[in-house]
Amino acid sequence: MKTRGIFIIAVILSLSIQAQTVVTEERGTVRTTTSSLYKAGKELVASISIDITRDLSSNESVVLVPVVSDSLEHRLELPPIYINSRKQHIVFLRETGRKDKAVQALQRKNGDKQTMHYLQSVPFEQWMNQATLSLIEKSCGCGIPGTEDFTCIARLHPQPTPAPQLAFLTPQVETSKIRTEKGSAFIDFPVNVTTIHKEFSNNTAELDKIIATINTIKNDSNVSITHINIHGYASPDGPFRLNERLARERTQALKEYVSQLYTFDSKDIHTAYTPEDWEGFEALLSDTTFQNKEAIMKIVTSTMHPDRKEGMIKTKFPAFYRFVLKHWFVILRHSDYTVEYHVRPFTVEESQKIFDTNPKNLSLEEMFRLALTHTPGSETYNKIFMTAVQLFPDNPTANLNAACIALMQKDTKAATAFLDKAPPVPETTLAKGVLHFLQGNYQEAEVLFRQAKDAGLLQADDNLKQILEIK
Repeated sequence: MKTRGIFIIAVILSLSIQAQTVVTEERGTVRTTTSSLYKAGKELVASISIDITRDLSSNESVVLVPVVSDSLEHRLELPPIYINSRKQHIVFLRETGRKDKAVQALQRKNGDKQTMHYLQSVPFEQWMNQATLSLIEKSCGCGIPGTEDFTCIARLHPQPTPAPQLAFLTPQVETSKIRTEKGSAFIDFPVNVTTIHKEFSNNTAELDKIIATINTIKNDSNVSITHINIHGYASPDGPFRLNERLARERTQALKEYVSQLYTFDSKDIHTAYTPEDWEGFEALLSDTTFQNKEAIMKIVTSTMHPDRKEGMIKTKFPAFYRFVLKHWFVILRHSDYTVEYHVRPFTVEESQKIFDTNPKNLSLEEMFRLALTHTPGSETYNKIFMTAVQLFPDNPTANLNAACIALMQKDTKAATAFLDKAPPVPETTLAKGVLHFLQGNYQEAEVLFRQAKDAGLLQADDNLKQILEIK
C-alpha cells in the first residue's frame, strides 16, 4: 500500500521596515538602523538594530522599551533594552539583571560608536496580524525604569506579504536499492581476430575504463556488485555472418578478460551481442547533414537484409560510404558495459556524509528524511530536494517536492515544469493552487485550494484566508 506523509512549511509573515527615527542630542544619537516584526511558526519575532553615539553622564541610563500594539486596545511591552553608564551598569547587574534574564543591556563607552541587536519572540495571537512595533525611550538616573512619559523613537507599520502554505509528500521506502554504472569501451582487434591484445591500438586505455568502473564500486564498503552486463557490437561493414561471429566471440573474449582479473562467478557476468550496429548508424545519421540524407535514411531503416543495405549505400552513395568507413564504423565497434550493484540502507546520520560524497547511493526517502533535519528554506534543505529530482527525474514524488521548493523561491517557471510530472494527489492540487496564487490568478487558486481543503489538507484553509484578505 502506498505510504504518504505530509511535511508542512510554516508560514513566515514579514512586516516591512519603516523609515528610521533618530533621537538626537548635542552629545550624539540613539538610532535604529534596521527593524522587523514577523511571524515564524507560532511565534511573533521582533528584531531591532540600534546605533549609539550619545554620551551618557555618570549616573544616566537610557531605557528603550519595544511595544507591540494594534489600532485597538491591544498592547504588549517586550523586555526592555538598557544603555547604561559605567556606574549605572554596575547597579543594573546587581539589581535588574539578576531578576530579569530577558532584558538586554549594554555599557556605554563615551566617544565610541556602539551597536547592539535586539531579538525577542512571544507567542503569536490573532490580533497581532495588525500589529505595529514601536520603540519608546526614556532616560533616568537609575538602573530601573521610572514612570515618566514615553517618547516614541521608531515605529513599524505592518504590510503583510502573502505566503501560501505547501505540503510535501513523503516518498515510499525503497526496499532494495539497486544502482548501475554504465560506459562504453572501444576495443580494437586486428582484422578477423577475436583475441584481445591489450597493447594493440588504444586498448590499454579502453580496458582501464572498465576496470576503473568496477574498482570504484568494488572498493565501496556500502555496496555489493550483483552482476555485470557486457554487450558487444560490430560495425555494419563486411558480411553479416562474419560480423555476427566477430561480435559474439569478441564479447566472450572481453568477458574472459574481466573474469581473469576478479573472482566473479561466470554466471555473474552476462553477455549479449549485436552483429551490426545499425541503430547506432541511424543515430549518427540523424545528427548529421548530408545532401542525400533522406534517401540514405530510408535504406538504413528498411527491413532489407543488412548486407543489401550496405551494398546499396556503397553503390549509390560511394562518397558517403567512404566517409563513414573512415569516421563512423570505428565508433560503431564498441562494447557497452553495465555494472549493477546493491546499496545498503543508511541512517539519517550516515545519509549526510553519503549525500556529500555520492548522493546516488541514497534513496529518495533517505534524502527526504535528511532534508527534514535542516531548516526549511535553507540552502542545504533546498539543495537536497533539487538533487533528489536530478537523480530521480521521472519520479512523481521527487517532482512534486521540487515544485514546492521552486514555489517557496517564487520560481513559477521551474515549478510549472516539475508539476507536469507530479502525481495526481491533493498535495499537487495544493501546489498548483499556490502556483496560480503567485501568478495573481486568485480565482483559479481559490478553486484548487477548495479542492485540496475538501481532500483534508489543512494548509489549503489558511491559503483560502489569505486570498480573502487580498480580495
